Amino acid sequence: MTSSPAPFTTADLVTLDHPGGQDARDVVASLAARLTDAGRVSDAEAFVEAVMVREALESTVLPGGLALPHARSAAVDTLSVAVARLAAPVSFHDDKPDVDVVLLIAAPEEDPSSYLALLAKIAGACVRTSFRTELRGAGSADEAAGLVTGAIGRI
Repeated sequence: MTSSPAPFTTADLVTLDHPGGQDARDVVASLAARLTDAGRVSDAEAFVEAVMVREALESTVLPGGLALPHARSAAVDTLSVAVARLAAPVSFHDDKPDVDVVLLIAAPEEDPSSYLALLAKIAGACVRTSFRTELRGAGSADEAAGLVTGAIGRI
């Protein structure tokens, strides 16, 4: 019998009312720790560094107060999305608005096509006002994970 692939996100990868931190690195590091605890990332520090290098190339802040930091890395074992709804907005980039929702995409280095497909689906969902509103209003980590999973669908 073949096992189903792991869902891209689950309740244990979602933090509602996340304390945020000083900056983007703090938020990314916290979400990377969740991915590591869930067995999806083998080296949180290496993954955080890959994300921050990618973020330095071009900000991943979207209109509407969301950020989609992302990276492919050898430290990632499972294509995943970790979610934080921040208790207070955090600056991800000096010339961009502060963000209050972060969707961190972690992708294995050897699977660029799935990574790009996931990134496109998440970005498409994030530009929709209804998705942003529902995600911000999620009453539980399970509900938020379900919203993200529903937005991604199948890749």
